[in-house]
Amino acid sequence: MKLYVNKMFLVFALLSCFLLVACSEESAGENDNEGQGVEDTPVEDADDEAEIEEIPTEEAEQKADYDAPLTGLPLDEEAAHTAFGVMIENSTSARPQTGLYQADLVYEVLSEATITRFLAIFHSQEAERIGPIRSARDYYVHLNKGYDAIYVSAGGSPSGLELAESDYVPYISAQTYDQQYFSRSSERSAPHNMYTTFSDLVSVAELIGLNLENAPPQLPFDSETSTSRTGEEVDEFEVLYGSSSNNVKYEYDEKLNGYRRSNGGVPTEDHDTETPVAPQNVFVVEASHRVIDDAGRRDIDITSGGEAYLFQDGVKHDVDWQSDDGVILPYHEGEPVQFVPGQTWINIVPKENGGLTSQVEMNIEGH
Repeated sequence: MKLYVNKMFLVFALLSCFLLVACSEESAGENDNEGQGVEDTPVEDADDEAEIEEIPTEEAEQKADYDAPLTGLPLDEEAAHTAFGVMIENSTSARPQTGLYQADLVYEVLSEATITRFLAIFHSQEAERIGPIRSARDYYVHLNKGYDAIYVSAGGSPSGLELAESDYVPYISAQTYDQQYFSRSSERSAPHNMYTTFSDLVSVAELIGLNLENAPPQLPFDSETSTSRTGEEVDEFEVLYGSSSNNVKYEYDEKLNGYRRSNGGVPTEDHDTETPVAPQNVFVVEASHRVIDDAGRRDIDITSGGEAYLFQDGVKHDVDWQSDDGVILPYHEGEPVQFVPGQTWINIVPKENGGLTSQVEMNIEGH
């Protein structure tokens, strides 16, 4: 009996040792797996989870980007609304203006004598203040037509006002809505003191039933930051309009990636914010000018095309200009030339008396 008990004890002891060794090996295996980053999960469950993670969710989808048609700059949502073409004064009494830096595109053209006036096309930015607003000329109305914009002026020359008030373009008369959707600044005397806002222009357009869902045409833009064509490096240049108080100077600013504008030797900065006007594209075109009355008003050929300079990224390009459905665009050897994204300023100068070669002076660095 004693021997049987001892044998039973020995068998039990050996069985216990065997179980202890097996458990130790299993534990070691689990520790090795954890160190290798393997989860304590059945393989088929891990595969199922991986498949679920690969399915894209609606929240993970990126929102589509849109480009502003007149600047080529990205927008959070599509800008499918109508633009406003606003007449802005540029006599010395009107400077500094307000809102010009927020315009997508600006035409600068002679009105009377050596004084220029602006047609500022507002679309992608809702300027909080715009002005001072002045009167129409017929060639500005034609330029406005090219962008399907609502034209805005305070009166006009006989031919300019007649054209604006016809069915040729949708029109808002600032004089009609003076002190309602247009205000007068006490800082300046009339007629240099009329202002409005983008939201007020929308309100009056809705009031009189104008179409606000007529987006402007898409201008051609280069996807890169600069044009691939070679040209001449130009740090600064001056557009001559016949008097030191009205001549325009542009200086390339690398930080702004644009051309700081000065008028009559004074930097063009926003009256309210002091933001500099520094367009990324300066397009100088020559066109035939003809004085048509004793007041010095002009007839300007904005359809026939001709020679032009296009300034981008500190480089001058010799190009031609054409009117495509009323929009003045650059061409080279018959092919369209793209703008770089940003604001465009189009200076129209007389073709007579030397045209571009006499109306534009520049400091050419050369390359």
